[in-house]
Amino acid sequence: MDYLRTVVPSQLLAERGSNLVVINPGSGNVRMGFASQDVPFNIPHCIARHINPQEGEEPRFSVRDQMLNCHATSSQNAERESAYDIIAALMKIPFLDDEEMPSPNQPLPPKMGRVDGFSSQQNRDDNKFTWTDVSERIIKPSTPFDRSVYKDAEEDTLPSTSDDDNGQDFKENKYKEMIFGEDALKIPPSESYCLSRPIRRGHFNVSHNYSVHQVLEDLRTIWNWILTEKLHINPRDRGLYSAILVLGETFDNRGIFLFIQQNFSVQEIKEMLSIVLHDLGFSTAVVHQEALSAAFGNGLSTTCVVNIGAQVTQVVCVEVITLVFF
Repeated sequence: MDYLRTVVPSQLLAERGSNLVVINPGSGNVRMGFASQDVPFNIPHCIARHINPQEGEEPRFSVRDQMLNCHATSSQNAERESAYDIIAALMKIPFLDDEEMPSPNQPLPPKMGRVDGFSSQQNRDDNKFTWTDVSERIIKPSTPFDRSVYKDAEEDTLPSTSDDDNGQDFKENKYKEMIFGEDALKIPPSESYCLSRPIRRGHFNVSHNYSVHQVLEDLRTIWNWILTEKLHINPRDRGLYSAILVLGETFDNRGIFLFIQQNFSVQEIKEMLSIVLHDLGFSTAVVHQEALSAAFGNGLSTTCVVNIGAQVTQVVCVEVITLVFF
């Protein structure tokens, strides 16, 4: 209270929202940032985990997107090639006629071109496509005992390079266990990574191969990475912050929560709140509706909000008390 009496209004406005984190998860992207920021971070809502190839398993494309069917017949591949050529001719996109599979150091993958457009709000450099480097260099001690231990665990590692073989520490390249965001979408197809998207069509992407536990673990891991690497919030300091979880739910005429099939279910929202409060360590959290946040955030009491997402489009009419969902 004493602080509020002594602080000047301009400083109070500048600090407003600096300890409040807004989380808006979606099927394609997750937007996260401080309430005081003009533009949040917009990051692909996916994670790629390294998988160990089984003995005797045939080589295959290991970057598996759950929304993409990679098993295509020769006739389907021919149809796709023809479609690519037609698109290239109509849109005048270069580099679509290169049939060779590029190496990780080559700038463009096969059948992929670039169309110059407006620059994004985060000033991403889209002028050149580069594959993600899936290796990381670690330093290991080179005592005889440690060398024997590390030899037993070389299944997961890339070829190593040592600075000195006479007892000094040496450096070794190892696969990254997890890759996030844009980098996860640019992993070379020949690498052994599994790409997962925890949310699909506005719901948890639960299937026979993707359990609820794995979905929640991926959500926690992705959000924790964004908080640490992008917002630079240390885990031990998150108790000083509050969170707003912005989701696509609705209210009924009585003013109580009504979660219907087109949006996140009650159980899904409870699980996400548990992640925010228990796993990520925020002190408090509240759930807001996307349409209401957009309307009231722009000073409107009555409006029609058309929310076009990556996989779900919602049309919501917002009135002072009543909210109708179509």
